Amino acid sequence: MLATSPPTWGTAAVTAGCDFAIAAKRNTAMWRAYAAIAEDAWAPASGMPGAQVAAVDYAPQGWPPHTYTIVRRVRVAAEDISADPRSRRRRTIDKHQLTLALEGAASHAHAVSFIVTNIPANDHPGDPAEPANPTEPAEPAEPAELGEAAAPVASITQVESWFRRRTDIEDRIREAKLGAALRHLPSGNHAINTVWMWAALLAGNISVLLQALTGIDQRHRAHGARLRHELLCVPARLVRHGRQQTLRLPPGKQLLPTVLARIRALPTAA
Repeated sequence: MLATSPPTWGTAAVTAGCDFAIAAKRNTAMWRAYAAIAEDAWAPASGMPGAQVAAVDYAPQGWPPHTYTIVRRVRVAAEDISADPRSRRRRTIDKHQLTLALEGAASHAHAVSFIVTNIPANDHPGDPAEPANPTEPAEPAEPAELGEAAAPVASITQVESWFRRRTDIEDRIREAKLGAALRHLPSGNHAINTVWMWAALLAGNISVLLQALTGIDQRHRAHGARLRHELLCVPARLVRHGRQQTLRLPPGKQLLPTVLARIRALPTAA
């Protein structure tokens, strides 16, 4: 669900006997809730290095009972924050932290996301409902922690991890549309558009696999636009000398030699 979801969506979900988890808009109230979180309340996020998770007993006005907010923050080095005001990441950073980082007064800032949910968790603040799993259990606690006869329960980190994995598909759809031209279906012919669609999805998968296999995705975001601009759309000259052909790239750091060397170094598939 989208960040601008009206509270009636949460009410409708509860009326239908469902739980909900919705990415929330970064408004003034959310930033206040974030600022109130004690430093010792943060816990490492599951499967996301550099990220931490906490929960606050805050719900936007009009949302159903037992609604609370999960907050995720990701440490971002000051030098990795773009100077371009249009940068998406800048919008995820508290404006005071952003100013300090850009002015060199802070070495890092935190990119912050908010999730409004009523999925029961055994460690969320306030008056939680009876502990239960998300729709599909995520990383249940070890029996040694719960006791041999105890049933697994969800924690804040598990709920956040469950939600994050299910929103990954949105990024893949956006990547296909913007990075692999899926939005530019070229024809009124269904068969031609079908071929175009599969080509776009294949291009997106190749982009992700290439960056993952070669380790060039240092930003943890395998986007086709980056691959295209930094690896494929690079001017070069093919020079013949001494019966050999040499591809001469323009001056500066290039991804192509790194990618080719790492592909050649990959073990042979069984």
